[in-house]
Amino acid sequence: MAFIRSKLNLGSLARVAFRWSGPGMALVSYSSQEPYLVTAVQGKSKSRISGEQSVVQLGVLSGVHRRFPVAVPQRNQATQCFGEDSYFFSSSPTADVIGVADGVGGWRYMGIDAGLFAKDLMHRCFTHAQRNNFDARHPRNLLIQCYGEMKRNRKPILGSSTACVVALNRSESALYTANLGDSGFMVIRNGSVLNRSEEQTHCFNMPFQMSVPPPESNRDSWFCDDPSLAVATRLLLKPNDLVLLATDGLFDNMPESMLLEMLAKVQGAHEEKVLQEAVNRVVARAEALSTNPIYMSPFAIKALENNVDYPRGGKPDDITVVLASVAMRKRQTTAGNSTEF
Repeated sequence: MAFIRSKLNLGSLARVAFRWSGPGMALVSYSSQEPYLVTAVQGKSKSRISGEQSVVQLGVLSGVHRRFPVAVPQRNQATQCFGEDSYFFSSSPTADVIGVADGVGGWRYMGIDAGLFAKDLMHRCFTHAQRNNFDARHPRNLLIQCYGEMKRNRKPILGSSTACVVALNRSESALYTANLGDSGFMVIRNGSVLNRSEEQTHCFNMPFQMSVPPPESNRDSWFCDDPSLAVATRLLLKPNDLVLLATDGLFDNMPESMLLEMLAKVQGAHEEKVLQEAVNRVVARAEALSTNPIYMSPFAIKALENNVDYPRGGKPDDITVVLASVAMRKRQTTAGNSTEF
């Protein structure tokens, strides 16, 4: 989670550049085969992680988080949550789509549960991704459409959230991505990071975020970033590539080198059990690091770089991680199933 704060007197905001990834190498494609994602997910709610007081010292207001059951890998998952984080996974004949959203916890000061905002956003993304006319080449448009629906709702859910959505377009073996804020994705090939999203922040620990503030408040006093600012990329995939999506609860506590080391033996695995065990280990490690008072976490390093008084230690936070492996199968001709939770 991160701050929400009045943007008055914060000076000029960082500009966001639109960029595409490098050309990469395409999957070897045969008319009888197509790529798909084998997925596993795990997470932890901050309410189950001790040491929250260290975050309170920095100014993030603490609150009681609801507990959610451990996720089980399935073909389609919608609006599953870990604390104020939410995620979905959708599989259809044309695409596999994964999304994560991180409700900005500072709204608790106003009695608003931003976790509901993130859940509603992911539910809408899931619903649209299941439709026959969904275009997997434009996940950013998916965020734009769903956020627009949320704002037009006669009784909108208040709050704000970051979001990261990726879509594997089977016909061209390409991963299309859209990221707004400090959640993000990584693509790993042969033990190295092939591509990674860039976090978007207004200043330290204040990410870009889609917002629906209370109607009586001054909307100009809050960060309300349009999803058209999401960074979009396209990357051609190969079999055995790993795709990881996560909220900042992972990236703030675990450096890239540690992630690569933990996932080294998973490269090429296509069994859900193997991926599930791997993502379980990653989340458990991130949780342990988040409460280690002497660990120099990525979050603590960024605080130091931004002249923020934050002691050594991890950052207790909700953690959500989705891990997927690119596999090949016989080309599907029937419609995918949809499961709601």
